[in-house]
Amino acid sequence: MATVLERRVWQRSMLLAAALFAFGLAIFRACSQAITLDEATTYFWWASGSTYSPFFPSSNNHVLNSLLMWLSTHAFGVSSLAVRLPALLGAILYISICYFLCQSLTGRFSLQLPVFLCLIYNPFILDFMVAARGYGLANAFLLAAITIPLWHHQTPGASLSKSCALASLALGLSFTANFSFAFVDAAVFLAIAIWSLRTRGNDSNLRIIGFCVLPGFSVALLICGYPLTHWPGGELWYGAHSLQEMERSLIEPSLHQLNPRFHDSGWYKAIHPLRAHLLPYAGILCIAQLVVAALDGSFLKQSNQRWLAGFAAALAAVVVVTILLHWFAFRFDNLPLPKARTGIFLLPIFTLIAAAIAASPARSLISQCLRVSTTASLFCVAAYFLLCLRVSYFEEYQWDQDVKDVYAVLAGLNHTSGVTDVAVSDLYHAPLNFYRVVSGRETFPEFSLISDEVHPSPGKPVYVMGVTFHQPFIDAEKLKVIYHGKSTDVVVAVRPVAP
Repeated sequence: MATVLERRVWQRSMLLAAALFAFGLAIFRACSQAITLDEATTYFWWASGSTYSPFFPSSNNHVLNSLLMWLSTHAFGVSSLAVRLPALLGAILYISICYFLCQSLTGRFSLQLPVFLCLIYNPFILDFMVAARGYGLANAFLLAAITIPLWHHQTPGASLSKSCALASLALGLSFTANFSFAFVDAAVFLAIAIWSLRTRGNDSNLRIIGFCVLPGFSVALLICGYPLTHWPGGELWYGAHSLQEMERSLIEPSLHQLNPRFHDSGWYKAIHPLRAHLLPYAGILCIAQLVVAALDGSFLKQSNQRWLAGFAAALAAVVVVTILLHWFAFRFDNLPLPKARTGIFLLPIFTLIAAAIAASPARSLISQCLRVSTTASLFCVAAYFLLCLRVSYFEEYQWDQDVKDVYAVLAGLNHTSGVTDVAVSDLYHAPLNFYRVVSGRETFPEFSLISDEVHPSPGKPVYVMGVTFHQPFIDAEKLKVIYHGKSTDVVVAVRPVAP
């Protein structure tokens, strides 16, 4: 007995260590990683109080995130950590829920560990645990709503009405954190409403529906009532235009990219050729195991484990309904399909479906072999994610990786030579102005934006631009490049007559 208890303590310690490391990594990145275009724009437009209100109707404005950013920057001052604090709060919630889910879905540590690693160390998901946008918060609240029925199932005496109210509140907060979660939130609401009505006991249908609807509707109306009622046309333009493009936009950032430190290692040579096949093979194994389990009656072997089949089926139904809603909106209203960050909610849901299938009982030898293979494939995916860990850039905003160093160069020019007139390309304009505000030690006015990227205005003493696109302009103006980005093509170019 002591040995079993010691092993369980060790296993839980391993999961907790993985959770703490992920959150520590998120904090480190929030403090050290260069601010990006969208993050800086979010601060200046919605959270600084100098441009627009946090309730201004715009697809760029993730209202709950903007409100929390306004609070954090007014409470703690403007810094990279302060603007990313709402995302870090989402990271705490997301990691905690993933820990509970992995403990609840299975008692097998050999499955708990890879599922937990896949959920929190997917590099794309990890990016938005840090980036000062609403996607991480929305993902965390969505997962909270999905988890509440599972918690209710495993908690004797739990109040159904309270569980419904909490799930509804979580879905309302998910929507307010990011409007692109609207359809998946609706699909999860439908699943929870069906579950609650089937398990209501002596409660009336109307009462249960009220608890499912009112908390989430109220918080969404309270926080987002104004932007929704004043929503302008033409805002929702970013997205995919085919299901294949949608799928590719989720797989590629999830597998981007193996850490360069491993390029000369045997790990890299062994794993990199499998990159394009990891996720498809894992999906094929899950489907095969599901089919075999259905044919040989594996789900009937242990009655106390039948809920796993229901959980996996409910999540699969959520995915189907969500994609159908998006497809109908695309087909009949020309609303783009989810793409990359606007479809990030699909990644944890697919991972949980795979986990539920792999955790199901296996009756036949074929089913047992497939269960082992599915678990092994999850280990491979988790290992690949760990080899992709990064601390210096976000996959979606890699071009801003060197912008902090660029500002250091400009600050040096200001202190040593009094340079104040700097023209900046649009990719770097908001981030550099953010560092200007954070620093407060330089005499720069707001950096001027290069309004015409094809034909920038000549005559400026200093330019910040991408050398790949602007090399002809640099040559024509006889500018001297005094800084070139370490990882990107950004340059600081000055006139030879300038100090």
